[in-house]
Amino acid sequence: MRRARAFGLAIPLATACRCWAIAAGCMVLNTSALAQTCAIGAPTLAFAAFSPISGSALSATGTLPVSCTWPVLGGSPNVQLCLALNVAQPLTLTNASDAIAFGLFTDPSFANAWGSSTSNVISLTMVRPLLGGTLTQNVNFYARIAAGQTTVPTSGSSNTVYSRTFASADTSLQYAPYGALSPAPACGSAMTAVPGAPFTANVTVINNCTIAATNITFATQSTLASPVAGSGQVTVQCTKNDAFRVSLSGGLMGTVASRTMSGPTSNVSYQLYLDSSYGTVWGDGTSGTSQLTGVGTGLVQFIPVYAVVPSQSTPAPGVYTDTVTATVQF
Repeated sequence: MRRARAFGLAIPLATACRCWAIAAGCMVLNTSALAQTCAIGAPTLAFAAFSPISGSALSATGTLPVSCTWPVLGGSPNVQLCLALNVAQPLTLTNASDAIAFGLFTDPSFANAWGSSTSNVISLTMVRPLLGGTLTQNVNFYARIAAGQTTVPTSGSSNTVYSRTFASADTSLQYAPYGALSPAPACGSAMTAVPGAPFTANVTVINNCTIAATNITFATQSTLASPVAGSGQVTVQCTKNDAFRVSLSGGLMGTVASRTMSGPTSNVSYQLYLDSSYGTVWGDGTSGTSQLTGVGTGLVQFIPVYAVVPSQSTPAPGVYTDTVTATVQF
C-alpha cells in the first residue's frame, strides 16, 4: 500500500503569525521582534567657568546618546532619526532671580538654532550591525552663552552655579526604518515618536577683577616752596557683587608712608591719597595707610588717585619719577 504524507501551510490572518504544520508540531515566529526600536538617553551639557566681565561669548558641546536595537535576523538595514528640542529659544541659566542668556544649536558655527521644525532638528542615519543587537551613537549639539553679559552677578563674593533643568518632554526622538535601496524618510513624515530624558545644564560664574592705571604727571615747577597737586586714575572691573580692595605699593625707593621720586642727583618726596582733602594715605593697610574697598558692578569703575608733592627744598633740575604698583584683591 502506498502511503501519502501531507504538508500543510496555515497562515491565520487574525494572529498574524506564521505556522508550519509538520506532523503534530507548530513553530510560531513573532514578527514584531523583527522591528527596530530606538530610544534617546539623557543629554549632558556643562560649560567651562564663565567670567562675565570678559564680555565674551562662551561655547560648549553637549552630547546626546541615541540607541537603536535590531533583531539577530531580519529588520530594515537603516533607521532615520530626528532629534527635536521642544522649547523656545533663547534659553536661560538661572540662580535665584538672576539669569544668563544662552542658546542651543545644531551646528558648531552656531548658525542654526536647535528646534522642533523640520528645518532645525538634528537628523542622522544609523545602520544595522552585521549581527543585529544594539547600536549607540553620541550625537553632538552646541551651546553658546551670548556675549556682552558683563553684569551677571555672583552670590556672597563666591563662585556661583547657574543652571537650567530640561524636562523629558523638552527633547524628543522620531525614527523610521527604511530599506537599503529606499530613500531616507524625511523628518516630519510618519515616524515613531519617543520622549527624551531629563537633564541639567550648568555653568559656574567666577569672581574676577581686572585693574589698570593712568600715570600721574605733576606740572613742571621751578621751585618746591609750595605744595604741588596732581591726580591720576585707577580703573577696576569686577564681577557684579564681588567685594574687592585696591592697594598701592610704596614705590621703588620709598614706603607706603613715605614715597619718593628719584632724579638725577637727589630725590623728591610725595604722597598718594584716597580723598581730595589729602586726609587718607592710600597704601597697603600698613603704617597707618588705607586701602580702597568696593563692590563690583560688572562694569568698569573709575577711581581717582590724589597726589601731592609737599613743600620741600628744591632739588637740582631734572625729571623725577617713581613706579607704584596697584593691586586688586577679590
